[in-house]
Amino acid sequence: MEKKQVIVLTLLLLAFTLPAIRIARAESPVIQVVDPTGDDKGPGYYGYPTADVFKPGVFDIVKFEIYTDNKTLTFKTYFKDLGGNPWGGKNGFCLQQLHIYLHTDAPANIPSRSSTIGLNVNLDPTWAWHYAILVGPCWETPPQPLPTGQCAVIYRPFDYVVQDDRLKVSVAGNAIVVQVDRGLIDYGDVGNIKNWRIIVAVASHDGFGPLKIRGVGLSKGDWNIWATATANDQQKIAIANAIKFGIEPRVMDIAVYSPEYPNGISADQQYAWLSSFDPNTKTPAVIPPLTLDLKAQLASITKERDDLKTQVSSLQGQVSTLQSQVNSLQGQIKTLQDQNKQLQDQLQTLQASTVSTTIAMGLAIVLFIIGFAVGYLFAGKKKSSSGTTAKQS
Repeated sequence: MEKKQVIVLTLLLLAFTLPAIRIARAESPVIQVVDPTGDDKGPGYYGYPTADVFKPGVFDIVKFEIYTDNKTLTFKTYFKDLGGNPWGGKNGFCLQQLHIYLHTDAPANIPSRSSTIGLNVNLDPTWAWHYAILVGPCWETPPQPLPTGQCAVIYRPFDYVVQDDRLKVSVAGNAIVVQVDRGLIDYGDVGNIKNWRIIVAVASHDGFGPLKIRGVGLSKGDWNIWATATANDQQKIAIANAIKFGIEPRVMDIAVYSPEYPNGISADQQYAWLSSFDPNTKTPAVIPPLTLDLKAQLASITKERDDLKTQVSSLQGQVSTLQSQVNSLQGQIKTLQDQNKQLQDQLQTLQASTVSTTIAMGLAIVLFIIGFAVGYLFAGKKKSSSGTTAKQS
């Protein structure tokens, strides 16, 4: 009996524990990245707007997770402090704008994009996104997609989908939760999600800002990101020039996952990546930044481009000069053509006059000959008549 009781208890224990194990496995994230706390400084020296609603930590990503099941992908982005929802965004928050860029295992013929949307940051071509999920507070009804509206949207290779039953947004504690129907990631191989390259970025949402993102200013203020909060002199010059050329990063914090960075990146790496903008070439920061060799190649290509522009400008000047000369020659040719026509008209008039003179001279000669002949005949008859008279006498 004791053995039977042990067997029964064991079976009962398994019956209760196996579902729990399956549930635990289902709830385990397939990707989890812990992001450093306190790195919500953009390129390393940004400061928050000074208005009271911007509590410390509202732009500080501390963890990022992805969960999958047969129907959905769930993205959870945890903040140090989500800051509540002081302006009543329908999605449960209102201070942040969250971007998730997915470079998937899509086939080579599926288009990708290296530029981000409104962040003034580019992605390395090997990180170019096939899918971009933009998440905002969402006040309007029906929902309108960022950045024209303020609601969530997933940009796909050939279209986009605004938040609905296939794209849901909610808040859980200090986490923004985005649930995406797997069918929307139709070209990405979700089964190989650990081979993906993923960038999670947070900006300050501003319904009146460029592309609904709060701007960056050199001085602190209630409603702008303070670009020089902890910057040294060199950084102040760099970011001032970046703002001048419109390439300042509009990002407060990023979290990264890829096979190369399975545990994310450090704060110093983030600062270096977001500081890789170049005012000399007017190019935004690149994530991950270009290597020194690639930078050298880019600088060489940029110089060649500038040289070609100079040559083209010079050739255009020469062409303009030649065109002026051609126009001048065409004017001279027109003048010569006009003069030639005048000479032809004069020649025709002269020829007509010469013909008339020739005819007149011919008539005069004929009349002279006729007159001479008549005179000769008349003189001969007279002489003959005189001789006859003399004989008769």
